[in-house]
Amino acid sequence: MTVRDHIADDKELRRLARLEAQPVIDWLTAMGMRRSRITMLHDGFIRQLINIGIPVDRSTLHMPQLHPQLRAVTVLWEAEAGGAMEIPRVHGVERSEFFQQSPVRLIYGGSPPIRRRIADPDCPVDFPIVKDLKEGGFTDYTARPLPFSNKQINTLTLASKREGGFSDLDIATVDACLPAFATVLELRHVYRTAQTLLQTYIGPRTSDRVLSGTITRGDLERINAVLWTCDLRDFTALSEALPKEAVIELLDDYFEIMAQPVAAHGGEILKFIGDAILAIFPIEEQKEGDACRACQEAMAAARAALAAAEAAQRERQEAGKPGFRCGVALHVGDVMYGNIGAADRLDFTVIGPAVNLVCRIEALNRDLALPLVYSAAFARLWTGESRSLGVHALKGIAEPQEVFTPANPDQSLE
Repeated sequence: MTVRDHIADDKELRRLARLEAQPVIDWLTAMGMRRSRITMLHDGFIRQLINIGIPVDRSTLHMPQLHPQLRAVTVLWEAEAGGAMEIPRVHGVERSEFFQQSPVRLIYGGSPPIRRRIADPDCPVDFPIVKDLKEGGFTDYTARPLPFSNKQINTLTLASKREGGFSDLDIATVDACLPAFATVLELRHVYRTAQTLLQTYIGPRTSDRVLSGTITRGDLERINAVLWTCDLRDFTALSEALPKEAVIELLDDYFEIMAQPVAAHGGEILKFIGDAILAIFPIEEQKEGDACRACQEAMAAARAALAAAEAAQRERQEAGKPGFRCGVALHVGDVMYGNIGAADRLDFTVIGPAVNLVCRIEALNRDLALPLVYSAAFARLWTGESRSLGVHALKGIAEPQEVFTPANPDQSLE
């Protein structure tokens, strides 16, 4: 029996644990301000524990998330795999049998650390993970709370294949390391959560601007962009005729259909305005400022979105649900991109005559009974063939504007 296996005096155990933990704490302190990924931090932390003699062969890190699609993430580290990988857990996982039978559920609920000495013949096999680890040749397992300053409880698990498992000093040393690990982990988590929320509400390109410091009212830049807008037809009548739940379902279906092609073709949605969407395809970011390519991408997004809307229309009708019709308008021009609003409530958006024009064109395509209409400026840059729809006076626009639709009926989705 070595000094790591049994130390009778708790005070002496804690003193030795702090000494053992110090190299790991020093490493975590040095990592504090580095913006490394959580998987890399977890991998490095476990390797540091191994370096000081703690026999870790498997580890998981479980973290609840403030994310529109994910309830939590699990980071899995295995010695045989040589590193850590992140596993997303979607909303609803908390109701699954997998989670309900996990020690992680108990830790999330405020349980003290859980320990299972798997090699002990009397060890209870009361969790599926304990059974799996026993079959995999593991001898010891522990799940330990990892709290953040905001009271969020995360979970760190460690498992070993060493004969005899973890010693008392091993466990005490891990516990001595955990406050420093939680502090550094929280820095990563808070930054990633802020980034996720900003991307969710204002888009990836715009969120990068905000996080890099573009947060002052009046802080705008002139950019050249393809402007993309769409809205639902007869939404007011639908919203009055349908139950609220059905209206929300319809809007979510419609927004998902339209948003996916925009993102897939390099655009960014700036805002949802009632039943309308305003998006941009910044030209300087499309093939080194190739305006024609930006127009091609915007057109491809429009056609894909309208085709998906037609398919959804048929599916909804077959399911006995009310259908919907929508239209897309395109324009290209200079806009001011940045912060406007009140001193303490800003909107990161685009403004300018080009924005007004694309919105007026979008309103026009309803009158023309066409799903896709665009400006003369867009028609000049798009490489496809266009059909003129004539010159039209547009509300708020000084000069009448010629508008177009694709010459090929298949392209216009009539």
